[in-house]
Amino acid sequence: MAGLFIVFEGITGSGKKTQIKMLEQKLRGIGKEVYTIAFPNFESEIARATKRPGLDNITLALLYAADRAQHQGRIKSLLEKNAVVICDRYCYSNFAYQTVRGLNLEWLLEIEKDIIKPSLVFVIDVPVDTSMRRVQQANIADFSKREILERIRSEREILEKTRESFLNLSKTIKNGSEWHIIDGNKNIDEINSEIWGIVQQHQQLKS
Repeated sequence: MAGLFIVFEGITGSGKKTQIKMLEQKLRGIGKEVYTIAFPNFESEIARATKRPGLDNITLALLYAADRAQHQGRIKSLLEKNAVVICDRYCYSNFAYQTVRGLNLEWLLEIEKDIIKPSLVFVIDVPVDTSMRRVQQANIADFSKREILERIRSEREILEKTRESFLNLSKTIKNGSEWHIIDGNKNIDEINSEIWGIVQQHQQLKS
């Protein structure tokens, strides 16, 4: 596959979506064909099933994995066309969030072992306090904002552990992907410049 597959990870409010949009614009500006996708992909019935109340963590992990599995064909075809695919969350969110909730990492790796591996993984790393501040400042509906903030407050300890889990994954996952931990406390433009530099360098090495 000749294209470029880039994944963005991080806790809620880390700034992933902003950086994805900025990177997409820069890539389009140099003539690249760019597609973005997010997981869970709630356009699919499988992803919508994760919203059902009362699901245990094993079932949720399997549903998240199945959601990604059914989109592998599309990702593969886009990469074969030399497109850039940018993904907001991938299997690593499943690993980070579900291990914190007690699931075994080896099992989680096993159920997603055959999915396409990204070339680059960016983890936008921020403390939970920064996450909450960014949600408060976000241009989203007040109801959604209140709902997200309440979830962050109620799951603060889990989010702190999830942040650490992402950092640990960056050191332990050895699947050919190139991982970069980005300090999300920096200015938005500084972060974008750092990411853009890494993408450009990767493409030069690949050429």
